[in-house]
Amino acid sequence: MAEEQVTEQEVLEEVPAEETPVAERPEHIPEKFWKEGNVDVDEMAKSYVQLESYVGGKEDALREKLIEELANEHAETVPENYELPKLPEGITEEMVQENPMYSWWQETAKTNGMNQEEYEAGINAYVEMMQSQQPNLEKEMEALGENANSRIDAVNAWASKNFPPEEYEAIQYSLGTSASGIQALERIMEMNKTGVRSEQFTQPEKQLTMADARAMMQDKRYYDPRYRDDAYVAKVDAAFRMLTK
Repeated sequence: MAEEQVTEQEVLEEVPAEETPVAERPEHIPEKFWKEGNVDVDEMAKSYVQLESYVGGKEDALREKLIEELANEHAETVPENYELPKLPEGITEEMVQENPMYSWWQETAKTNGMNQEEYEAGINAYVEMMQSQQPNLEKEMEALGENANSRIDAVNAWASKNFPPEEYEAIQYSLGTSASGIQALERIMEMNKTGVRSEQFTQPEKQLTMADARAMMQDKRYYDPRYRDDAYVAKVDAAFRMLTK
């Protein structure tokens, strides 16, 4: 009976101990970050920061290299000297080059590295603007009537004779390009023939006051016989008569 008695301690020793299960590493966690069944968060974070810094640096370097390559490629297409495109009839190279916009566009194109095609696009846009501002010569000739050519020839002959070259050129490109301008010049020609003076079209003088008349009397042309101006004296006397009525 004594042999059959088993102590509680002996029973516990005979029961095998339960083993603690070991967690398996997930597939998305690299083995180097798996330590004793747990994710080594600190090591993983450090590795991520290093990788991000490396990738960011590579991106910046790649971007700078790409920009440099594009700039060099574009610079190869910039000509040393730009050439004007084919201009439409009625527009000469001199007309384009004399305009201040031409110099500005030359400098702008060079500064921004434009190629010949881009430069020509700007010139063509400018020429189109010039053409839109020019009068329709055919319509202006129709407005002058059947003898339009002879009227224009007569005006040109008169203007070239009565104006210096620079003023004559200005008249040609202003009044000389429209029917109304030709008519205005014809009127001036007619006034010149009939002796009509420009004074006839001036505004009347302002009404003189007594103070004005007294001031005019102090002029040598009124009181000094050596400088007497009969027209001036008559003007002063007429003013006094008007003021003393």
